[in-house]
Amino acid sequence: MTLDTTLLDLDRAPTILEMRAFFKKHDWSAAKISEPKSRSHEDHETVSYVQRIMDAAFEKEARKRGMPAWSGYLDHTVMVNGNKFQDNPLIALRDNVEDLVSDGVRMLLTGPDEIVDSILNEFNPDDPELDKKADDFMHTAIGTMLDVMQYDQFADIVHGLSAAEDFNPHLYPNFRAQDHNKKWYHTDSDIKVEYCPDPESKLPPERTIVDPERIAIFNLMVEDYWNTLDDTEKKIHRLTEYGYSQNEVAKKLGYAGNSAVCKRLQKMRVKFRDATGY
Repeated sequence: MTLDTTLLDLDRAPTILEMRAFFKKHDWSAAKISEPKSRSHEDHETVSYVQRIMDAAFEKEARKRGMPAWSGYLDHTVMVNGNKFQDNPLIALRDNVEDLVSDGVRMLLTGPDEIVDSILNEFNPDDPELDKKADDFMHTAIGTMLDVMQYDQFADIVHGLSAAEDFNPHLYPNFRAQDHNKKWYHTDSDIKVEYCPDPESKLPPERTIVDPERIAIFNLMVEDYWNTLDDTEKKIHRLTEYGYSQNEVAKKLGYAGNSAVCKRLQKMRVKFRDATGY
């Protein structure tokens, strides 16, 4: 796959594979000393061992610099054409950096004996504080690397512009994913489902309109309808979409009975018909 120096030079929208290939080529943090598929079993063992050593230090130093939660909440890999990709940018950065460093360590350990000996001679195996010194060095090295990369700014951007794909879908309950849904869909903590199917969200599959022009027109009409609703009507709309009965909606909004909710719903149906024709 050949790409120019910028995706903006294309006369069409780039595909997801082209974007992945572009950023892999131009992002140093995605660089590889050797491709994982080309490594021997022994190489994989060595790289995995070093990565496990790095994991704890990376987790602690990244949390200090803005990673919003334990990485297990954010770890989300997907398979594309047989290749595994990490969707969360913060975890992708961690995995790429750890792979680059651990593969470099592997090369050193499997290199000429004199190089390995010169490295090991710098350490006294009888030093009772050797493990602590090694751990301190690991934290200092990773912390310095994250500072140089301005990780705090990166984490702030990723957290502020989070997407549903940034969270581990196999971890339940995933509290950080729930926080994301509450933030972007404006739901309350006692809502029964994870996110709010507001009118501006995608239509359910059974009602999907195939023609893109009709989709665009319908979305504009729904937006017009939504803008005619006051705050109370929007709350009623959301709660009924969640499956709450009129009595439950009335109780949540502080009404004595459901008659007020029923009258509101009738007015909202008229507004929807006037705005959309449906």
